[in-house]
Amino acid sequence: MKNTSSKILILNRRDIRNPSGGGAELYTHEIAKALVRKGHEAEIFSGRFQGAPVEERIDHVRYLRKGNELTVHLYGFLYALKNRRNFNLIIDEFNGLGFFTFLFSRGVLLIHQLYKEFWLRELGLPGFFPYMIEPVFLRRYRKRPAITVSESTKEDLIALGFRGKNIHIVMNALKDAPLSSVPLKESVPTLIFLGRLRSTKRPEDAIKVYRRVKEKIPEARLWVVGKGPEEGSLKGLAAGDPDITFFGWQADEKKLELLARAHILLVPGVREGFGINVIEAASRATPAVGYDVAGLRDSIRDGKTGFLAKNVEDASEKAIRLLEDKGLYLRMAGECLAYAKDFNWEKRGEEFVRLIERLSGEH
Repeated sequence: MKNTSSKILILNRRDIRNPSGGGAELYTHEIAKALVRKGHEAEIFSGRFQGAPVEERIDHVRYLRKGNELTVHLYGFLYALKNRRNFNLIIDEFNGLGFFTFLFSRGVLLIHQLYKEFWLRELGLPGFFPYMIEPVFLRRYRKRPAITVSESTKEDLIALGFRGKNIHIVMNALKDAPLSSVPLKESVPTLIFLGRLRSTKRPEDAIKVYRRVKEKIPEARLWVVGKGPEEGSLKGLAAGDPDITFFGWQADEKKLELLARAHILLVPGVREGFGINVIEAASRATPAVGYDVAGLRDSIRDGKTGFLAKNVEDASEKAIRLLEDKGLYLRMAGECLAYAKDFNWEKRGEEFVRLIERLSGEH
């Protein structure tokens, strides 16, 4: 593939324009852009959403859309089956369910994280079926090269029978460059939760941590940035506390401004693929206190750019320590800025293209 123009198909349930898209869709678009910059053709097949055209080009990447978030897997498989000889490589992006390309003679698996306990937490008892099925489907890909974003997901794949040497890590990156120095923070200790308000992110634990912090530091406050199905119950839990502010969804510029002004990012999720919000906060000199779970133990450098915690009580104690020890805080804020510099899409894109060129040459 090297030094020749090739055509790559990426199958993903959502795309960069999808209102429900997130870090995985940004990652997919950026690596597709990198392929185009290097002279290759990139095509992304994803599900449709309201108002979306069937076909369009975004940053010279061709987008095709058909089906909803469930049926897209069937439509994507059929499209790849019909056109597989037109592509040098097919990348199957697995988000709880893949596109069954393990039935083809060649291909690459791209996976950010396993859903695992997400299924049960989000769906309750009905989630038991996909909880059991996910590893069964993933094992069908175990002889394929796999690309992921963290050591945590690599370990999950090895546990499913993937060979370590066939798993390649290309981490996430940032859309905006880190600040050059620590910005002026809010005049009172400010905690921030940033993410979709859903049960797997455990935003209610951010409120619990804030309340424990407030017992020791009465002037502390909490900002909640994001929208989602848990918003109503969270506002009920906040019970009109004037020091808890719900900002809703915010565009990138405003989101980064809030991260820059806040003192600590709280990340109490069940698991993450990597935790790009941790790196976004680091780029604004804001350390993170998060749970010691898959993904977050990759993105938070414990004791350097934040702290990993076991539970609400542990997270509260570490947040208080960070807020009360000004020397420790400034040292961590500086470490955050230095750490974030490594996360740029030009570098990650080149890593991805080199890997894809090598993998394509092996087929």
